[in-house]
Amino acid sequence: MSALSALPVPAPEDLALRYAALAQRERLLPVKITGFYRAKIDEEIAALGGSHGPLHRTALPVAERFDVHAGHEVADWVDDRSNMGAPGSAAIIHKYADRVLFMPTSVCAGHCQYCFRQDVLSEAHEAGRRRLSDELDRLEAYLAKKPAVSEVILSGGDPLVMPLRDLALVLERLGAIPQVRYIRIHSRVPAFAPRLLADPARLDLLDKARVRLVCHFVHPYEICGEVAAALEAAARRGLRLYNHFPMLRGVNDHADVVAHLIEKLDDLCVRTLSVYVPEPIRHSAPFRLQLNRFFAIQDRLTETSPSWINAVRFTLDSPIGKVRREQIVARSNGRITFRREGREFAYPDFPAVLDVPGDPAVMLWKGRA
Repeated sequence: MSALSALPVPAPEDLALRYAALAQRERLLPVKITGFYRAKIDEEIAALGGSHGPLHRTALPVAERFDVHAGHEVADWVDDRSNMGAPGSAAIIHKYADRVLFMPTSVCAGHCQYCFRQDVLSEAHEAGRRRLSDELDRLEAYLAKKPAVSEVILSGGDPLVMPLRDLALVLERLGAIPQVRYIRIHSRVPAFAPRLLADPARLDLLDKARVRLVCHFVHPYEICGEVAAALEAAARRGLRLYNHFPMLRGVNDHADVVAHLIEKLDDLCVRTLSVYVPEPIRHSAPFRLQLNRFFAIQDRLTETSPSWINAVRFTLDSPIGKVRREQIVARSNGRITFRREGREFAYPDFPAVLDVPGDPAVMLWKGRA
């Protein structure tokens, strides 16, 4: 038994109170969970006899949130703020030459405990809602000066929680800009509130705009019958469906869990694009793992699964863009240096002493269901 697992487990109500105070003090997102997802967590708690299951860790605070710290943690690891180049707007992030990220909302269906944009979203919540039409005006003006941009990625926040009229406005305005050839939406709605995705009116909008929908499923047990039906409805409309997710300690940090997730998604015509390392932001230690173990899980996946499962990219997002294992150029004193397109940055690796792997028997407590 590890030192961490031997610690007394606080009552959930005590953790909730402590987390509410921490979130207010540290500008973290408050707990927010849909009834749909909460029912899955309740089932998990009943089966495991406690709140240590994988879905619980994704949405509700655990003791490690307060007790485990890795050092070298920052508020904005990928430098979102320094890439907000549009005057007067905090909704436009331009990091790659050919694509722009636009945040039409800061609202999500639920708040993920591992969210890596907590600082920026907390600031957006404090600032209050901005007029969507004004932000779209700023986006159009910005794109007019950036002819190399051909794709707009809608994130936030979660664009699929927006009222239909607002989502329609965004998609119509983007569709009228000749240089925008591709529109991508990133969303946790399929996991948190699949009825929103399955809504025919919302599917009509996505279909008409030829949207690429990138989901963020992190665990196979998020995909139940209702979720599968929503994804199937989207696929029947011809939507191109993808998944992109972080490897989270205690949630999915085992090759069997990753393979099961990718397999379930593939059965529903959802293509997994990549698995990424949790970013070293403040209070992220409960979810992080060492890079060597991250890549060892990739190797195990390669050895034990067919190519349509193991062909996914294993990446790390950074201030200079996404990088992979082959871009490592140096290791020294717990820092790993990557080089991309002539630029370098040093990543503070997660300490081995804190990297207690998740238990596969817990993470897959109901088998390959």
